[in-house]
Amino acid sequence: HIDSSAQRFAAMNNKLLHCAPIIPQAIMIAMTKRTRTILFLVLGAIFFSLAPLIILYSQGYRFSWNEKQFSKVGAFYLSIIPTRAEVLVNEKSIGKTARVLGTTLTKDLSPGVYSVRVQKQGYHSWEKRLEIFPKQVTEAKHITLLPSNPAFIMLQDNVEAIWFGPNKTEALLQKSNPKNTWTLFFWDVQKNAEYPLLESSRAQDEIWNIEWAQDPDSFLLQIVSQEQQKSFVQTINRKLLESQKTAAESLQASSRLRAPITSRLDYVQTQTGITFPRNVVTFFADNQQVLWLDQAGTLWQQTSNDTQPRRLNEEPFSIETETPYNILAARNEFFLQKREVLYMLNQETRTFEEFFAPFSEMVLSPDAKKLALSTGNEIWLYFFQAEQEQPSRSKGEKLFLTRFSEDIKNLAWFNSYYLLFARGDSIIVSEIDNRDNLNTVELAKFSHPSLFLQEDTKTLLLHTENQILSSEKLLP
Repeated sequence: HIDSSAQRFAAMNNKLLHCAPIIPQAIMIAMTKRTRTILFLVLGAIFFSLAPLIILYSQGYRFSWNEKQFSKVGAFYLSIIPTRAEVLVNEKSIGKTARVLGTTLTKDLSPGVYSVRVQKQGYHSWEKRLEIFPKQVTEAKHITLLPSNPAFIMLQDNVEAIWFGPNKTEALLQKSNPKNTWTLFFWDVQKNAEYPLLESSRAQDEIWNIEWAQDPDSFLLQIVSQEQQKSFVQTINRKLLESQKTAAESLQASSRLRAPITSRLDYVQTQTGITFPRNVVTFFADNQQVLWLDQAGTLWQQTSNDTQPRRLNEEPFSIETETPYNILAARNEFFLQKREVLYMLNQETRTFEEFFAPFSEMVLSPDAKKLALSTGNEIWLYFFQAEQEQPSRSKGEKLFLTRFSEDIKNLAWFNSYYLLFARGDSIIVSEIDNRDNLNTVELAKFSHPSLFLQEDTKTLLLHTENQILSSEKLLP
């Protein structure tokens, strides 16, 4: 019985095996006849529909749902200090900047306006809305993040006034004494070491003016004592000062290096070796040249290599009696200040033209390509040459940057792309990239601070409430 069942089962298997190739063959015959044409047409339609999209994508096109059309993509390129900062585009993190260069490139972005934020723990964030254009890279190459709460330490106390030397690493300090007198100290900033130079003999004595020479080895000292002005040239011998064991020895040694002089004009003539005419209204001197304005309204220039002065303006500048004038120079451009109006010499016509008003102060950028100017509560920029980096600027462009309700003081450049200034009690750092909003941060707050940026150590010194404070390092 068992053998006969097995035989029947084997016979059924043989039938199925013989029939198996017949079923798919029938299906293939049926597909070929009924659906091959349809299937070919469908697959062809899909191919011809997707092929252009694939080609467009490979060539950098993307579909914009807002504009309902294909357009070329663009990219963001950012360069950021400090490195390893996180970058977010439209609130989506795209990663951190490179560890060494601090740069990042975000590609394949459809044209449009994007919100970009740069952040790092312990720093103020940077935010701006930037536009992407087809086939272009939108750049922000000078982003600087500032510490959100920098620490300050006290270096000096009882300081009434401070005058920094040409190299910014040395200064003169006027410090109060118990009997309402004062002592003038030479201060080595980096060592935080002070050496007394002069002690006032009367409480009524006042320092009227201090002016450093172009080299850091001497300065002009003008004192008002008993209603008389006295002028001196004080020479600084650092090794001699460091070798003195007591304050009395230092004062005595300094007195031997102090010589009387008749006036500031005499001091500048001695320093430069250039003799001024008698009709000088005002003058200016730096390590390259001497400039003076005479009573006829002519501005003269002379360098140490010149045997004769050179006349700069053909048309005389209007001179009024009992009106203060001031000469300023930057990048071989010449300015005259008359009251609150700043005039600039047009070197083609050789005439002075009104340049900026009301004028408060101006400062040249570290890269010597632009001026920052203040009206008192406004900040403007002037570009000496065209700048191709984004945002591009044209030569001679004058740009309004920002306005405040409080007066701006101690205007300075934090670097070539950020400004530093005091506004009331606030210490402010602001970028100059005026695309969208200005990134402006309050670095710290002290009572009426005077600011002195130390470029070598990347720290900030400030004079407030008779103290000199130093910040931690602000940049890597």
